[in-house]
Amino acid sequence: MQHSWGTWSPFGTCSRTCGGGIKTAIRECNRPEPKNGGKYCVGRRMKFKSCNTDPCSKLKKDFRDEQCADFDGKHFNINGLPTNVRWVPKYSGILMKDRCKLFCRVAGNTAYYQLRDRVIDGTPCGPDTNDICVQGLCRQAGCDHVLNSKARRDKCGVCGGDNSSCKTVAGTFNTVHYGYNVVVRIPAGATNIDVRQHSYSGKPEDDNYLALSNSQGDFILNGDFVVSMFKREIKVGNAVIEYSGSDNTIERINSTDRIEQEITLQVLSVGNLYNPDVRYTFNIPIEDKPQQFYWNAYGPWQPCSKLCQGERKRKPVCTRESDQLTVSDQRCDRIPQPDPIAEPCSTECELRWHIARKSECTAQCGLGYRTLEIYCSKYSRLEGKIEKVDDRFCSSQPKPNTREKCTGDCNVGGWRYSAWTECSKSCGGGTRRRRAMCVNTYNDVLDDSKCSQQEKLTVQRCSDFLCPQWKTGDWSECLVTCGKGHKHRQTWCQFGEDRLNDRFCDPETKPESVQMCQQQECASWQVGPWGQCTMTCGQGYQMRAVKCVVGTYVSVVDDNECNAATRPTDTQDCEIAACPPHPNSPEAKRSISGTHRTQWRFGSWTPCSATCGKGTRMRYVSCRDDQGSVADESACFHLPKPSATEMCTVTPCGQWKALEWSSCSVTCGQGKATRQVICINYSDQLVDRSECDPDDLPATEQDCSMSPCHPNSHDYGRPIHPFLYPDHRLKLHPGGSPNRNRAHIPGGNQWRIGPWGACSSTCAGGFQRRVVVCQDENGYTANNCDEKSKPMEQRSCESGPCPQWAYGNWGECTKPCGAGTRTRLVVCQRPNGERFTDLSCEILDKPPDREQCNVQDCPRDAAWSAGPWSSCSVSCGRGQKHRNVYCLSKEGRHVEEDYCKHLAKPNLQKKCRGGRCPKWKAGDWGQCSVSCGRGVQRRAVHCHGGTPKAAEEAECDLGSRPPPQRDCHLPACPTHRWAAGEWQACMKTCGEASRYRKVVCVDENKRVQNSGYCEASKRPPEIESCGLPPCEYVWITGEWSECSVTCGKGYRQRLVSCSEIYTGKDHYEYGYQNTVNCPGTQPPNIQPCYLGECPVSASWRVGNWGSCSITCGVGVMHRSVQCLTNDDQVSSLCHADLKPEERRTCHNVHDCELPRSCKDVKNLKGVTEDGEYFLQVKGKTLKVYCSGMQTDSPNEYVTLVNGDAENFSEVYGYRLHNPTECPYNGSRREDCQCRKDYTAAGFSTFSKVRLDLNTMQIITTDLQFARTHDGRPVPYATAGDCYSAAKCPQGRFSIDLYGTGLTLTGTAKWLSQGNYAVSEIQKSPDGTKVVGKCGGYCGKCTPSSGTGLDVQVL
Repeated sequence: MQHSWGTWSPFGTCSRTCGGGIKTAIRECNRPEPKNGGKYCVGRRMKFKSCNTDPCSKLKKDFRDEQCADFDGKHFNINGLPTNVRWVPKYSGILMKDRCKLFCRVAGNTAYYQLRDRVIDGTPCGPDTNDICVQGLCRQAGCDHVLNSKARRDKCGVCGGDNSSCKTVAGTFNTVHYGYNVVVRIPAGATNIDVRQHSYSGKPEDDNYLALSNSQGDFILNGDFVVSMFKREIKVGNAVIEYSGSDNTIERINSTDRIEQEITLQVLSVGNLYNPDVRYTFNIPIEDKPQQFYWNAYGPWQPCSKLCQGERKRKPVCTRESDQLTVSDQRCDRIPQPDPIAEPCSTECELRWHIARKSECTAQCGLGYRTLEIYCSKYSRLEGKIEKVDDRFCSSQPKPNTREKCTGDCNVGGWRYSAWTECSKSCGGGTRRRRAMCVNTYNDVLDDSKCSQQEKLTVQRCSDFLCPQWKTGDWSECLVTCGKGHKHRQTWCQFGEDRLNDRFCDPETKPESVQMCQQQECASWQVGPWGQCTMTCGQGYQMRAVKCVVGTYVSVVDDNECNAATRPTDTQDCEIAACPPHPNSPEAKRSISGTHRTQWRFGSWTPCSATCGKGTRMRYVSCRDDQGSVADESACFHLPKPSATEMCTVTPCGQWKALEWSSCSVTCGQGKATRQVICINYSDQLVDRSECDPDDLPATEQDCSMSPCHPNSHDYGRPIHPFLYPDHRLKLHPGGSPNRNRAHIPGGNQWRIGPWGACSSTCAGGFQRRVVVCQDENGYTANNCDEKSKPMEQRSCESGPCPQWAYGNWGECTKPCGAGTRTRLVVCQRPNGERFTDLSCEILDKPPDREQCNVQDCPRDAAWSAGPWSSCSVSCGRGQKHRNVYCLSKEGRHVEEDYCKHLAKPNLQKKCRGGRCPKWKAGDWGQCSVSCGRGVQRRAVHCHGGTPKAAEEAECDLGSRPPPQRDCHLPACPTHRWAAGEWQACMKTCGEASRYRKVVCVDENKRVQNSGYCEASKRPPEIESCGLPPCEYVWITGEWSECSVTCGKGYRQRLVSCSEIYTGKDHYEYGYQNTVNCPGTQPPNIQPCYLGECPVSASWRVGNWGSCSITCGVGVMHRSVQCLTNDDQVSSLCHADLKPEERRTCHNVHDCELPRSCKDVKNLKGVTEDGEYFLQVKGKTLKVYCSGMQTDSPNEYVTLVNGDAENFSEVYGYRLHNPTECPYNGSRREDCQCRKDYTAAGFSTFSKVRLDLNTMQIITTDLQFARTHDGRPVPYATAGDCYSAAKCPQGRFSIDLYGTGLTLTGTAKWLSQGNYAVSEIQKSPDGTKVVGKCGGYCGKCTPSSGTGLDVQVL
């Protein structure tokens, strides 16, 4: 049932009260409502319109701000959010497709969340766009807040303005003074602010920084000598000012918004005081005083009025007098326009009617008519070219008649053809032939020259489609793991996408399906001789070596490479002579059959798993029986099993490094000093402590002693009073304000005081003085001041306790005996740990920090003495360090080591490790320098150091350097030389001409070889100039023919040609040349003739036979028959019995063999399988793929020979962040400043396309044999994008009909659709290939005929 939409509801309430809201109307699919799988209505269910577009009050909060603020105080149980949480909009970092979701950020935090899945309709998509959100999608809107509007703000910030309401202010600033310098005051109402500070040094840090302050003088950017390094945004009212950050070579401040308050631009200069380089521009409103406008007659030239010989005029433009700015014409609408300035244009061409072609005469014999193809042409005098233009351009000239009389030569014949032969090939492009006879209208056979004016078509291409071809699969792996074997692959015969029987492909070109393959040589077991018996009497065993080896040089490989089943035994029993049994031995009483005949066997240890530190090593342990075969382990349980793994220790991977001791933990008494001990590797890098030997760990803690503590010596906790006595406090005057420099007495005399002097001691209490004098009212010295009120002249001063000597515990003695030394830390410090220099303490009282220890004599008065360690024995790899150890007497003399043997002798050597040793590295051998004979091969050899960088050559052992080149021997070179043939005769006898000869490369047997074998520089020339004299030309005329009529007016003809005179021979010979070469005017080749008036007579005249009435079977064809007089007038004088026939039967039997549609194939031949079939289409044979042959209406498809690689359609998915650009000259780049979010994007490829035989159109929307690789399906011959609005199309399509038998018609065109849509279409001359690039913002291109693409049969 057909379902349709109901009526639209009225528009609802506006979503906003100001700033551009949205009203919505809805309709339902309810006429009737779809049920039981019925299809829903097609079309839109909702429609929208703008409302309340007036701007909001500046005091009103931003609309998205309001929506976030609705959630203030709601924390949604998110961990860490306070109950009084405040939400603000989140703009940056949100994907383009999510701009219409409500993302809000916690105020004062970076955390943000999606609070609604869509904002209220009418909310701006972002702070930097006019577009608004409708139903959760971003839709285009203008600055006037109207949906789908293209209104934009001009440079003055006026919506839809013409740039005339403001003027541009620009300037520079480059003077330097330390601190903040005012550059310019930017007034309220300014727009398009752009300020740049160019670095003095080309580096970001040039000691000059931009700053902004508001109208109150408060800094809003980079104030108080604090500079922001990184990008930030500053809000000034509703305007947003962007700052690049100071960390840029060009520091920038810019804003496109209109600022509503004055701001001051400043530059902060510090440091080296380089001159700043500040450049600024901004627009300010023009004052309200009346502006003067006038018409400027010298506007732009308008197009020429005519295509040729026309006139062009300048368009007057309305101009503002103050700054000569071009403004809207409306500002000059009350001023009369001046007379336009005009000049001639397109004078180098003229328009004329051009006769392009004349048809054949309608009468082969006698009077007839022919049609003329006439078009309007543009003739260029300079270039002599004729260009076809629209006929309307020649409408001022009378158009010649398109029909004219003509006379057919009755003796001129026409070609009569036999039937076509079979095609020479069944595929791959063959030919078919037919015989042609020249006959006249009476079917008399004529000489072929009588038909030379007509094209003779006896050869025609046929079967113009690809043949079945052999296809192969991938080779299998070699079927053996070693030695020689075979590998296989599939081979089949394929036509299009179908596999055929092998007999359809050429058996001689069939690729091989089996191939020999060579793996590495097979490994085999090798055994050594048997060893000795393990027992000297009784039963034992003997062993031999069994190894798995490979190759001529018998290389030992892993046992897994050999067949384990054929491994020879490596042990066998042996018995030399029975041992005599011990009489009391239990074994003697036990029968031999009862003894265990099994034992554990084990192999050698593997290397340690670690190169340093601790690791593991393993060995093979198995239970073997008396035959040497592997037995179950339970059979050996009576014997202890050897371990299969064990720990192994190599040198430690790291070494301990002790850092400096800390200060003592106390300021007096006994404390602790600590230090950090870390584990480092040989590169001084910190590693895990497990990499170092714990037994060698140095001490991390030691005792330290400071000076004894005296608890009552200083009262550090008591606050120090600022005055010595409580009475000497600052007195107050009756008014309550303090008077700090005088004490008043009623007599007029008063005490005057000076400032306090310096403290007499820097620590532990001292005193300081000041001057106190008595003066009268005039400041003169007096002596009757009140002594009781005299201020104090001296007071105590406290500068804290004095530092004292503190010391730690004594360290270890350097010697165990024989007078060593020990040290301790002694410092000058206060009780709170504050350190001072030694001069701040009593230097004579400093406790000693070094003393002798263990002064007792050593046993035998001798001790070991060790010298310094030598450097490492190697500069790379592992080596050793050495030192000398001597036994010294107390006096320092060398004595015998026996005197020190009671003491532990220090180590003489220890392990050390250098870096990685440089070694030679060689690359692969290159190709031989010659293609035959003896040459050289080279390879790169370099010294590779332990570090990532290459080492110097000298660092590697020159004696072991691999050779960088070697000889290579290829088959001996044949001796080749150039052989030149005889020069051919010159192509001309005069003028510029060349002659040629054949030059080939031959071997010693004079056989022709590839010219690459011969030396190119010695090749003889193949062409040379003939050096002929200049040519002479002359007009040659033949004899006049007889008059074309026997009576009345006729004409006679003669041959006129331009010939070259061959003067090099004994007599003149003539050759036909182009008429432009001959001098003078060409003689006439036709002449009228008159043989007297003709008697009035009439005869029957016939036209050509028309085509057969049917294309298959027996039909009829017609021709015109008229009775005409000598002067071509219709007459009735002809004899009716002699009238030629006007119609006759015709047979088109050969065209009845092929069906004309897939439905015919099904009905006439009873075929029900989909596949390729030959059909008769527009009178020609075409190969068509029939699909849906099991249905009543199968469809026709054409298989695209070049497949989906050359037949695809694409809607490009990327969109530029700035759609006004066309980066990289329109080429695609993966790293473009764009995002992939175009929802209509897709990429489809086609292997077959649907062909409508009735309309001869490819149905572009049929996607049965299309593959969509990405996104949405895209119809055939269609492309688009939403990439850029700057004529930068990225969507692509490709059509390739080569080999299908079809081609596009000349009328096939494409239409561009959408916003800023543009297309670039390129067609091949034969119409078989088309490539296109289309797009816009957003835009696409489709065939102009809708869903069909017009084609024709070749």
